[in-house]
Amino acid sequence: MRSDLTAMNAVLEGFATRTSTSDGLATERHPVPFTTAVPVEPAPEEDGLRPVHDLRDTLLRRRSTLQYATRPVRTETVLSLLREVLVRDGDDWGLDTEAGALEGFVFALRSEGTEAPGLYRVTAEGSSRLAGLEALGPAEDLGVQREFATAAGIVALYADLDRSDSWAGTHGYRISAVRASMAAYDFNLRCQSRGLVGTLFGGFIPSAVHDLVHGDGVQRHPLLAATYAHPVQD
Repeated sequence: MRSDLTAMNAVLEGFATRTSTSDGLATERHPVPFTTAVPVEPAPEEDGLRPVHDLRDTLLRRRSTLQYATRPVRTETVLSLLREVLVRDGDDWGLDTEAGALEGFVFALRSEGTEAPGLYRVTAEGSSRLAGLEALGPAEDLGVQREFATAAGIVALYADLDRSDSWAGTHGYRISAVRASMAAYDFNLRCQSRGLVGTLFGGFIPSAVHDLVHGDGVQRHPLLAATYAHPVQD
C-alpha cells in the first residue's frame, strides 16, 4: 500500500480528457484477421441449459466461486450466450463504429456437444473456432490463480484501445473498460440463470495466448475475464 496519492490522482485526472494520445487515425488501421478461423453456428439451447431462474432469483442466488464440478459444459451454449451479450453491448452503447466493438474469446477446456474443446472467437456477427485444446498449452498459464483453470472454460473480453483512444482519449479507455465489465457481468448472470457458476477476474494472462488471438495489446487488448462451469454438488 502507498500513502502517496500523487501518481494515482494524476491517473484519475487523466481520465477526464477526451484528447487522443495517438495520431487519431485508428479507423484506418485494423486488427490482424483470423484467416484460418472456421465459422461455427451455435445450436439452439437444450432444455437442460435454458434459464431456470428469473432475474430476481438469479440476483439473490448469485455467487462468485472457484470451486467447480468436472462435468463439461456445452460450448455451443456458451458461444450463443456470449454473442447475445456482445449484440446487446453494441445496441446499448452504439459505439462499435466510433470506439470499436468488443470481442470475446472462449477457452473451452471441457466441452460436450458438437463443439470440441479449444479456442473460439465470438463477435456480435458470429462465432468461429481458432484452435484446438492442444494449441493452448497448460491451462494454468491462462490466469494468475490455478483455480481458474479448473473451470469448464474461461471467457476473455477484448477491446480495441487504439479505436477508443482515437474516439475519446483516456475517456475512451474508461468507456471500453466499463463496456467490458458490463459484458462480463452480463455473461456471468446469464450463466448463473441457467444453473452454472463462475467468477469474474482481472488476472487473465494475455501473453499465454498472444499469438493465438493476435493480441497486440492495442487494437486487441484483454480487459476482463470470467470462468464458467457446473457447480459442485453437495
